[in-house]
Amino acid sequence: MIDGVLSALRDVYDPELDESLVDLQFVDDVRVQEGQVEVVLRLPTFWCAPNFAYLMAHDAREAVLRVPGVRSVRVTLRDHMYSDEISSGKPFAEAFGDQAESDDLAELRQLFNRKAFGMRQEQLVHFLREVGLSAHEVVALRTDTVLPRGAAPLLRQYLHRRTRLGVAGDVLITDVYGRAIPAQQLDTYLREQRRLRISMTFNALMCKGLLGTRYELPHPSPLPEVEGTRSKEARR
Repeated sequence: MIDGVLSALRDVYDPELDESLVDLQFVDDVRVQEGQVEVVLRLPTFWCAPNFAYLMAHDAREAVLRVPGVRSVRVTLRDHMYSDEISSGKPFAEAFGDQAESDDLAELRQLFNRKAFGMRQEQLVHFLREVGLSAHEVVALRTDTVLPRGAAPLLRQYLHRRTRLGVAGDVLITDVYGRAIPAQQLDTYLREQRRLRISMTFNALMCKGLLGTRYELPHPSPLPEVEGTRSKEARR
């Protein structure tokens, strides 16, 4: 079951960085006993944004609950100024009381879904332009078009964020509302997405560095090794 839990956590993303909690090494510990799971999370700083932290804890809990055989899940956030509130498992407004401006984090989630969509789209289109496709050829692509060799990983990432955002239709390259982008506007449109991608990449590198310094971690590994019911990395 531990492998299933870790696999589920791999599909949980930091909403601001659009990277897996596992790849970011935000998963500090995982314990499994008779269908009861405890997940311990850690973040780069004591003051990381509480709404982002809450979203990650909430999504981790929901993801692990879907693993076959799991009966209950407790997600704990350690070493954070709002550890108790976030670890409580209560709805956002109830956990934060008067400090919560709203009990609905859907708008915040969609904001970061749009940013992730733009970043992954820019990476894909940059690759396509580098291998020789013109702006007109790029905007004419459909979701079932066979792309040049090497595009598959970027395409998968983009389509995943596209689906998560709720963009439909068979035009591959659109804005966040599913609207086609005129070829003559593509480069201007992508400049803004490029700035977004650079910002998110920089923030991810900074967070990894802060986390590594805070917890004296080695360089990030794709997935913690597993022994028994706890991850080897988590016991450091």
